[in-house]
Amino acid sequence: MIGISKELGYVYFTSTGDVYARRKDAERHQAEINYTKESREMIERRLLVNAEKILEILNEHGWGVYYKTNPIHVLGVQGGEPPIFSVNAVSDDTLLQALTGNDKGDEEWHSETDSTQ
Repeated sequence: MIGISKELGYVYFTSTGDVYARRKDAERHQAEINYTKESREMIERRLLVNAEKILEILNEHGWGVYYKTNPIHVLGVQGGEPPIFSVNAVSDDTLLQALTGNDKGDEEWHSETDSTQ
């Protein structure tokens, strides 16, 4: 008669939920996961430091960044007075987010200003 054999053993899980029967395989895969995570964090830190340096240089020289699609905004005036213009400058926070890749720019602002043209 053929019976069912039962073996006890270990199953190893990585932090991503992958399952391995051998401990060595699980440890190798977990080391790759940790290396990738540390590399990504190091790249993000480097991007932030470089973005902060760019902002520091801009502020130090009194330079600014403006929206190319609508660089000058006409302010409302009353009567026959000549119009007053304002530069649509990009805020430091928006520029920092765009430089670090945390945001793709200020899409909401673009949609508001593009509709007023």
